[in-house]
Amino acid sequence: MQEDGDPNYEIAIGALDDPNAIGPMTEQSGVESKVQWFDGMAVLPIQTTADYRSAEDLERLKSLQHPDHDTEHWP
Repeated sequence: MQEDGDPNYEIAIGALDDPNAIGPMTEQSGVESKVQWFDGMAVLPIQTTADYRSAEDLERLKSLQHPDHDTEHWP
């Protein structure tokens, strides 16, 4: 989103198809509305979905979201 007269664009990182494809962030905006516990997430123990879900569960979790490009077959 770009406000009138503001040279900056504000984009929710989760709205991108591949957030890892962009470079590192240089600043954050709108931090007054972040949830209180967000800053503590970096120190929590981590695990992948495969660490606690079966292979059958993982297959059911496959995304059915339509890609943003033309495809021969979907899903």
